[in-house]
Amino acid sequence: MRKRTAIALLGALTWAEPALADEARFHGTAGAAHAIGGAQEQEFGAGGGGSATVELAVGNVLGVQGSAGAVVLAAGAAPSDPNVARHGTGTAFLGTVGVRFRPLGASRPAGPWIDANGGLAQTGSEGRVAVDAHLGWDFRISEKTRWDVGPFIGLTQIMQSELSFRPDDARIAWAGIQLSIGASDKRPPVVVPSDAGPEPAGVRDRDGAAQVEDVCPPPDEYGITRDGCPGPEVKLVGDRIVIDDVIHFEFDSPRIRTKSTGLVRKVAGFIVENPDILELSIEGHADARGTEHYNQRLSEERAASTRAMLVRFGVDESRLHVVGFGKSKPLVATPLPDVRNRRVEFIVVRARDSAGPPISPTAARTGGGS
Repeated sequence: MRKRTAIALLGALTWAEPALADEARFHGTAGAAHAIGGAQEQEFGAGGGGSATVELAVGNVLGVQGSAGAVVLAAGAAPSDPNVARHGTGTAFLGTVGVRFRPLGASRPAGPWIDANGGLAQTGSEGRVAVDAHLGWDFRISEKTRWDVGPFIGLTQIMQSELSFRPDDARIAWAGIQLSIGASDKRPPVVVPSDAGPEPAGVRDRDGAAQVEDVCPPPDEYGITRDGCPGPEVKLVGDRIVIDDVIHFEFDSPRIRTKSTGLVRKVAGFIVENPDILELSIEGHADARGTEHYNQRLSEERAASTRAMLVRFGVDESRLHVVGFGKSKPLVATPLPDVRNRRVEFIVVRARDSAGPPISPTAARTGGGS
């Protein structure tokens, strides 16, 4: 019964809507194990095991998690007491819940972590209270993914009843590897000073914000080619810069996708060629997925990332301002994730008087998906 309860709890954590969480994270561990202290250290040999964990982030440095795992220890030496039967292979199945702490916070995609958990251990026909703790360090496999890998050490303690024949708790030391679908890279975008000038094509920005790998990517479904970067038209309609295309971002990230750098370059060229646009507001928006706080932050970071790339392509940074609206101004009213609601908009907030008609509010927009 206790085993079924632990499994049900892990399943609930897996499928629950993360109302208070930025994102779910998944961890799998595998490692070597050995009993330490007491009679178990001699009576059981080396072994191994692993676990699967679902974590929900509830703050900048803290997450709650549920885990299911198992450990198998080989038979060891015979007990020193001849009245005690020799052990065979030792097995334990564990179901726990706990917390995970990251000192560097959610702004870093990986780094050190420590957790503490409590729950039940099934050993043979007996159910016991169990606690464990782990210390590890994750390393991001690739900056384009959420995959992390790194070493960990841990200690599991399985409580024995005071009424047991030998009431000593079982203690198991662990050392192994953890593979995770970790946190998204949420390091805030860095705006390049305007006096740095445009960065040449082929340069990769490693500050975690906008990146430029190729100003004119190969032709894709958006019609952008290397020769002259033909493609979407950029124009001013009322108080908005309109593009008949979208700016794409990496999933759950402020990083602009490579295939959209040519599009941002066109917007930058349009702004530079129209000095009557004195101030421009770059407004970020998100869809309904996630919390208010998380979407507000992501929309601000995407707007700032777009601003950084415009400055990189020659726009005076004093003409650009950034604001995020989170999910408060959707284009499509739906509680479901919708690519049309994940976007940035370019709004003229101050313009110089000219001989042409005055700039007036109109509804037009650009967008991007995560």
